[in-house]
Amino acid sequence: MPAREGIITKAVRLIKQGLYEDAIRLLRAYLKDHPESLEGWYNLGVALLEAGNEEEAIRAFDEGLAIDNQIFELWFNKATALYYLADFKEAEKCYKHALEINPNDAEAWNNLGNCYSRLAEGKKAIEAYTRAVALRPDYAEALYNKANAHFIEGEHEKAVAYGELAVQLNPELEGLLREWVDIARRHLKAQEEDRQYREKKKDSRLLEEEKDNQ
Repeated sequence: MPAREGIITKAVRLIKQGLYEDAIRLLRAYLKDHPESLEGWYNLGVALLEAGNEEEAIRAFDEGLAIDNQIFELWFNKATALYYLADFKEAEKCYKHALEINPNDAEAWNNLGNCYSRLAEGKKAIEAYTRAVALRPDYAEALYNKANAHFIEGEHEKAVAYGELAVQLNPELEGLLREWVDIARRHLKAQEEDRQYREKKKDSRLLEEEKDNQ
């Protein structure tokens, strides 16, 4: 047992060092003799994912899920690989599986929201981002995504509010937000000017009616 654990530990160290191909070779050799190793399949999947081999990573995560399908990290990372392959519908399903196991993971909610955004399901995306922010109020990326989703849905006031919160938490987001937040602000300004104009027209009609009645 110590030798087996040592190989996994070495593979994890290689992954952390960015030596993904070395980790992949080590884990593949290990799994030939120990195909029942959940940790082996999981870490092989992680190494493959980091190396940019999403399809092989998915196969490794599936091997792990065949051993135990109640592991949050397996579903989460499989979803991430599917997202990278632009298979947003399958990624959505996997993030949902992950959240059934751990509904308190803010990153999973944020990523689920990204799937919905890619699938043009804006309202569902907003709900998912809202869950992420509720779990982590300082989650700048989720606030940015929520602001963007509100903007796409034409909810400009919320887009500006959440966009400003995101920039307060992470000023580096300002460049990404500036263009469409400015559009949202101009839209809100135009709405306010139109409202004021309508109020003035209404007041004018009232005055004219009063004059006519005198």
